[in-house]
Amino acid sequence: MSHIKRHLFVLIVLIAFAAQALAASGFTVNKVEAQGLHRVSLGTFLSYMPLKSGDWFSYSDSTKIINTLYKTGFFSDVSLYRKNNNLLVKVVERPTIGALNISGNKKIKTKDLKAALKDQGIAVGEVFDHSVLEEVRQALLQQYYNLGHYNVEVSTNETKEPRNRVAVNITISEGPIAKIKEIKVIGNHKFSDKELLKDFSLSSPSLLTWITNADQYSKEKLDGDLEKLRSYYMDRGYLEFKIDSTQVSITPDKQHVYIVVHVVEGPIYHVSGVKLTGNLLDKRKEIEKLVQVHKGEVFSRKKVIDTSSTINKYLGNFGYAFANISPHPKIDKQHHLVFVDFKVKPGKRIYLRRINFSGNTKTEDKVLRRELRQDEGGLFDLSSINESKRRLSNLGYLKDVHPQLKPVPGQPNQVDLQYDVKEMSSASASVQLGYSDLDGLIYGASVSDRNFLGTGKTLGVQFDNSDYDDMYSIHYLNPYYTKNNISLDTSIFYEQTKPYDIDDVSDYAMDTSGIDVNYGIPVSELNRINIGYGYEHTEIRTYSGSPDEVNDFVNKYGRIFDNVKLNAGWQYSNLDRAIFPRKGFTQSIDGELGLPIMKRSLEYYKLDYDATFYQPMSKYFVLDLHGYLGYGNGYGKMHELPFFENYFAGGIGSVRGYDADSLGPLDSNGDSIGGNVSVYGSVGLVIPSPTDSIRPTIFVDAGNVYDKSLGYPVDASQLRYAVGLQIEWYTPFAPLVFS
Repeated sequence: MSHIKRHLFVLIVLIAFAAQALAASGFTVNKVEAQGLHRVSLGTFLSYMPLKSGDWFSYSDSTKIINTLYKTGFFSDVSLYRKNNNLLVKVVERPTIGALNISGNKKIKTKDLKAALKDQGIAVGEVFDHSVLEEVRQALLQQYYNLGHYNVEVSTNETKEPRNRVAVNITISEGPIAKIKEIKVIGNHKFSDKELLKDFSLSSPSLLTWITNADQYSKEKLDGDLEKLRSYYMDRGYLEFKIDSTQVSITPDKQHVYIVVHVVEGPIYHVSGVKLTGNLLDKRKEIEKLVQVHKGEVFSRKKVIDTSSTINKYLGNFGYAFANISPHPKIDKQHHLVFVDFKVKPGKRIYLRRINFSGNTKTEDKVLRRELRQDEGGLFDLSSINESKRRLSNLGYLKDVHPQLKPVPGQPNQVDLQYDVKEMSSASASVQLGYSDLDGLIYGASVSDRNFLGTGKTLGVQFDNSDYDDMYSIHYLNPYYTKNNISLDTSIFYEQTKPYDIDDVSDYAMDTSGIDVNYGIPVSELNRINIGYGYEHTEIRTYSGSPDEVNDFVNKYGRIFDNVKLNAGWQYSNLDRAIFPRKGFTQSIDGELGLPIMKRSLEYYKLDYDATFYQPMSKYFVLDLHGYLGYGNGYGKMHELPFFENYFAGGIGSVRGYDADSLGPLDSNGDSIGGNVSVYGSVGLVIPSPTDSIRPTIFVDAGNVYDKSLGYPVDASQLRYAVGLQIEWYTPFAPLVFS
């Protein structure tokens, strides 16, 4: 019996210990309390807690709770305590970033660095995690390595600030960019290194690399150049061409880079045939003319891509905005032939629901809309959209114009068209003080706005004073004076010329005041006729030293004139933009006729032809050709062109490198007097510039002015030449020209 009692006692003791252990391993939570919260609200904290009031808490749950709270990123320390039947959670919040200081960066803008850091969670107001900062440092190093800064040093630290905040400091020492010492291609048998590397954006040092920075290594640029290399071979029939490897070696001092590209050329492929399949919209003959790939010729990937693009643009003129032209080459590796099948899928016809503008904070919407050639609600027309872009770019106060299509939700056959534009400053108010090779000391002021109050109209008031002349003028231009797009251009002016104060120019003085009114009539998208009239009152003053030519004119015709002029002209222009154009052709013919309406009117005529042609030669270079011809003479009772209407040559705007207005016939005093014939031509090469606001041009000029009556007949052997460099700088105030 005692034996049974002993076992029963042991069992009771074990049960008691088990009950006590069970009670000690957990409890029912009456309330969850938090201690140490400052920035994180209690509600936010409780939303992350995996345990709520009334739940059973087991000590084995501690790890789960602590890990869950750590993963929020809000806390650097978490502790759990039992307070009666409440669960007390003590936390230490991570500090927030109160300031982000970046210094030493020049190659990468601070705003770009901060945007990249924000993606990594490093930004003012974000929770600070020191472990992430080291990852950011390594990422910045890699980014600079890709830009060729192999000597870059990036250091990071944080300083404590009040209210549990830290200031994150990133100090960058960029160091010099590694320069490319040599680029070499290995495995090329058909083409030389020079041929393959001429289109590379990277190069070894040369005459222009101080402007283009092409000798500064960049991984991004190298990747682009390798694609150019691949295209070079693909466009010449080498379909099996491949780049085996690319080695970039850095010198021990990290100052120079050697690049070696290993290639396998493979055999050359020819075109065995071409066909068009799919829905050709009954326009097979028209589309066939757009195909640039022909049977028997060497295969060219560029011609295949250009053909697809050209057909796509052609269909875009008929409302097919999303046509899909898919070239399917069938390759015969055994005979090295390619058969190209262009599959045409026009898709649905697309209508433009609405046209919107973005970025025009000053310019009125209607000013931009009147340049559009695509109507809202009409069929999508790519040619009209591109012409609209060209016209907007030629306004002169829009820097960038980018059209983009936006699908209309729920309407698969409709799109909205948005033109994103960037306005330039159209207004200028300036006080002028300077020196000109013709005018001497210049001072004056002007207020002008080519987009007055956002209306697209031009209004300007100007006065200039120099050793050569005083000028006062008011100018007004309304490009849409009538509903038929006829423009009105009006100027009122007063000018007092004083050439007797200037060396090398004929001695006389003249006061001129008048008004000019001109109308521009569009006859097509690219052609315009100008018709106008004007009145001038002119008074000539001579001096004891005035030349015989001036005195003879005054003795023959008088010194006071009331001249009525008739102006007429024609202009053609398809330039891609108004400011620093890169492509296009513009030409004009302008005539001026002095009408014998009043008693003291002048009878003369002038006819001018002006043409300029721009053609991109590569990514960096633009060919600039310019030609000008001018001829004038008297008629009726006048047997000569009035000397003050003569043409002049020399200086900026003419044959650069010579003194202003110094070429051509001389008067009896040996000073320039101009002539009735002007000839000028220029060949220019626009070269790379470090900024979009500056355009440098290497030029060769040729020209002169002639006058048979002054013993200076037209003679090609008398042409004067100049070679030099001109820099145009488009400042926010006014364009400047240095030659």
